[in-house]
Amino acid sequence: MKNEIRKGTLAICGIGCLGLITEDEPREITYNDGNKSVAWVGIHLTDKVCKIGGAWSSRKPIVVGHTDELMVQ
Repeated sequence: MKNEIRKGTLAICGIGCLGLITEDEPREITYNDGNKSVAWVGIHLTDKVCKIGGAWSSRKPIVVGHTDELMVQ
């Protein structure tokens, strides 16, 4: 499904950073300010906020695509 969020999803977080979701389900995380929330987690694919490969998260990610659908068969 196009908008399904799952492991391997390319998505944009609330501050506009592209990330790759690396877990099957959202999980509770603690943000730098101490607040906790349940969010999808993964790695940054751009260096807009932190270095590429750094921790990425989003409570309501906007789906860009899925890596398994981008592979050439």
